[in-house]
Amino acid sequence: MLNCYSRHDGVGNSECAADHYRDTEQLAVINAFAGSENPSDLIQAYFQKLNKQDEVIILTDLPCGSVNQMLMSYLKRPQTHLVSGVNLSLVLALMLDQTDTDTADLIRQAVIESRQQILYINEKIEQLSAEPSTIF
Repeated sequence: MLNCYSRHDGVGNSECAADHYRDTEQLAVINAFAGSENPSDLIQAYFQKLNKQDEVIILTDLPCGSVNQMLMSYLKRPQTHLVSGVNLSLVLALMLDQTDTDTADLIRQAVIESRQQILYINEKIEQLSAEPSTIF
């Protein structure tokens, strides 16, 4: 699946996308490999609709996945960001941010924070039984 979100002063996902403005009207979902349509054609059609000044954040699930590979050529386009290995925490951080933070800085910070949300709960439960204050 590819979600594309562009802001006028945007985003893509796919395995792809999210921008840091809350305007969900600018969020587009492209279901890559979910139907008979060629994902490459769907991605190209999405990018053709954008204005030059639109900023795009593309989120993909797998760094070496086919959708991620298709999107690499679009990084030549100014204001286009590609982030791979996403989780829901990352998507929410990008979508709900309302600050005027530089997009690249926002992405870097959201990646750091979202990595901290990946937990092996079994291990955390063991820690809880040893030290109740350390689980979260």
